[in-house]
Amino acid sequence: MRQIHLEPPVVQARTATFRWRVTPETPLYYKTEFSLRFPETIDLARVPERLWWDIFLIVLHSHWLLLRPCEVRLPVKLGPGEARFWQEHLRTGLDTLALHPSGKGAPPPPDSLGIDIVGGDLDCPRRRVEGSGFGTAFSSGKDSLLQAALLAELTERPLLVATTAPMPRTFDHETPRRRQVFAAIQARRNVNFVEVESDLRANWNQGFAAIHGYAIGVNELTDAFLYAGALLAAGAATGTTRLFVASEVEVQENAVVGGKIVQHPHFMYSAATQRAISALLAPYGLHYGSLTWPLYSNHVQHLLWTRYPDVSDLQYSCFMVGKNEAACSRCGQCLRIACNALAEGFDPQRMGIDLEALAAFARGWKAKWKAAPGPAADPRDIASYRFEQLVCDSIRRISPWHLVRVAARGRILGLWSRRTRAIVAAFRDLQRRVRGYPPPPRIGYREGFCDWLEPALRERLIAIFRQHLPAEPRAAHAGVLERSDAMTRRAAAALA
Repeated sequence: MRQIHLEPPVVQARTATFRWRVTPETPLYYKTEFSLRFPETIDLARVPERLWWDIFLIVLHSHWLLLRPCEVRLPVKLGPGEARFWQEHLRTGLDTLALHPSGKGAPPPPDSLGIDIVGGDLDCPRRRVEGSGFGTAFSSGKDSLLQAALLAELTERPLLVATTAPMPRTFDHETPRRRQVFAAIQARRNVNFVEVESDLRANWNQGFAAIHGYAIGVNELTDAFLYAGALLAAGAATGTTRLFVASEVEVQENAVVGGKIVQHPHFMYSAATQRAISALLAPYGLHYGSLTWPLYSNHVQHLLWTRYPDVSDLQYSCFMVGKNEAACSRCGQCLRIACNALAEGFDPQRMGIDLEALAAFARGWKAKWKAAPGPAADPRDIASYRFEQLVCDSIRRISPWHLVRVAARGRILGLWSRRTRAIVAAFRDLQRRVRGYPPPPRIGYREGFCDWLEPALRERLIAIFRQHLPAEPRAAHAGVLERSDAMTRRAAAALA
């Protein structure tokens, strides 16, 4: 059994450093440490000492699923039921992780969790954080951008926390476009913008999970927790106690498979996960959740472009972006957000998408699903098929006349240019290819998930949703809601 020893976080003027030891050593890590570096405006002395330990556990705990069987030791005393809380929370994650094998290795059997968590003798009680502000993790992807816009409308000077943590062979955290977006959101909204720098994503072996049998990458397992950790620290330091990481309907999908509740592969920021962590943070007076639990991905972009058009151009969603690009314009993500914008009468070039490059990609794009998944489908397949139905519907709804105007970039002579004709031809061919794809179900914001929204904002959020979107009645998603709540209660009950 591996031994994982967590060392006390070292907090200096602007930097918190977290170190641990793994015995025997593991190729999962290039370095068994990471740091969070904050701007001078953030007073880290205001962050409770025990919260640093909780941030440590929140950021790192998903890695223990890859290192099973293991024993995790830390020098601080654990509260009643705290070790069991983490074990139940990890059990929920393992049930989903085990459903997605990579086929490249043999992970430990999922029947036994195989993770022991042992506290020490150091007394480090949790103390309440004073304050009542609102804040969100911010990357300027459509979901975090919508959360920022909602908070700027509904609250006074919300906290926006961007985590800059470059990962080898990716550039999305390092482009000039990201700098431009960060500057622009501060110019266009009255926000308290905080950028936190971290080296964690450069310190792990991204291929480790696949080699050891899982199809979910190390970054997928970790990123949401890293961003949450940075948000929690900045929130505590500024007296911002109601904190949000965006989480859409697709991530809430769950089902019973083999007698176990399993989630979408991105369970790291599902409502079940976020609400469980919020229960752990309750003694600090911190509330952790999302403003977008009831919204489908399409709804998020629709709200962003219709209610907040003056910031919609700041959407920065492509993780495959090159060093000097605003978007790669040659991936499924770029195609989807561009088609959504075009279908609703908007111009995706405002986001930096290159329509000519996108048209070239579109010529080779094919729908994944040949038929609807069966009754035994897992949450990933359920969400994937519905997602593709919505994408194909957006493609079909693009007006050729609007596309011509957008491709011509407002120039009369551009209406007949070779570039415009090529773009229009590529999209017309794409529309022809998806003509027979089954139409999507009628979607609306999920009423049941509104019950879990932040109480101080709930009614005003629902009013906004009702103004722009149809509603999906509770009965249509009652099972998903009940199973999500069951997973949260299973972990949170250990803390009672």
